[in-house]
Amino acid sequence: MYKENNKGYTMTEVISVLAIIGMLMSSMAMLISSLFDKYKKNQVQDQLLTIEKRINQRYVADKNYTGIDVAELIEEQVFPKDVVNGDKVVNVYGDVEIVGYETTYTIQFTGIPLTACVALGVMGWVNTDSTDLVSLTINGTKYTWPYKGKQTDDTSLPLDAGRLAQKCTRLNNTMMWEFQ
Repeated sequence: MYKENNKGYTMTEVISVLAIIGMLMSSMAMLISSLFDKYKKNQVQDQLLTIEKRINQRYVADKNYTGIDVAELIEEQVFPKDVVNGDKVVNVYGDVEIVGYETTYTIQFTGIPLTACVALGVMGWVNTDSTDLVSLTINGTKYTWPYKGKQTDDTSLPLDAGRLAQKCTRLNNTMMWEFQ
């Protein structure tokens, strides 16, 4: 029975409003999470390029990377503050390891999730006589530029998103770039 002096909402109306609010909150949380993931992907790409650029600038004179000393580079403030955590170099997802050899050096990132693995793998590396990138290793598989006149194969650079999606795992990927 309907009474004219009823003031308020029925239980169905209250539940409907709460359901709508819940869906909006869920959508907002997913959007914020997606934006944060995109921010972290962009930041880790910037961190890789910055580390590579700063090491090249530091060792440009002799092009001998054997003596790369991360502690010394941190002390000299070669790296930006967002990649330094105490006496370690880090990225937004995990640790960074830098190792120097005579004519090349490697930068290794650990803890990289799938979407960032794909984004880092398809970065705009180009094969020219002056390219700095020698190879990219993802979870133990090494990818290199094909030699002039050699046919490309499954381990040739550049990588496309399809091959990366197959090689990168959902969580905790290890990626290592070798530069000259």
